[in-house]
Amino acid sequence: AVECNGCYWHSDDVKEKNYHLNKYNECLKQGIQLITVWDDQIINTPDIVKSVILSKLGIYNERIYARKCNIKEIPPNICSSFLSTNHLQGKTKTKVRLGLFYGEKLVGVMTFNTRSKLSGGSTSGHELNRFCTLLGMQVIGGAEKLLHYFVCNYHPDKIISFSSNDISTGNLYKKLGFTQGSSTTSYWYVPGNTSLRSRC
Repeated sequence: AVECNGCYWHSDDVKEKNYHLNKYNECLKQGIQLITVWDDQIINTPDIVKSVILSKLGIYNERIYARKCNIKEIPPNICSSFLSTNHLQGKTKTKVRLGLFYGEKLVGVMTFNTRSKLSGGSTSGHELNRFCTLLGMQVIGGAEKLLHYFVCNYHPDKIISFSSNDISTGNLYKKLGFTQGSSTTSYWYVPGNTSLRSRC
């Protein structure tokens, strides 16, 4: 199921705190994944929204295998540009930026940051805070390959991540070997009640 929410009419001023989480959980009980997009996302990043929905339907312009790709660490400007163009939450602060290349073409990015006190972490832990591929492209095994590279080269004590229930059920994390922890309500800051801002 796909639902588009207006930022103003679905803010905490209008809906009770767990309104969207309860709707998501009720859909899951019926075997339905609820995909929630927001009006400002459709206005500001329509191509990303379209790609997200099509990927949930298994529709891609191109499929490639990660075994045919190479991994390189990429500079901040390349990483930020790729995330802004291909990730619904856009760019973020990050310390480790891994790029997946198909030949010379950048087709995927995974980033990690040192865990902060906000996420209950310590300086020895890391957070996987972004992963995405090129719009309209499925890189089979891409996430696994990038995570394996990070583990082998950075030897983290622990890795955590957060799955956005707006567009995900967290199945990718299960494939990557993560153990599900607790659920939490994410905070969004809405300037003038016209657009969403992630807490990160």
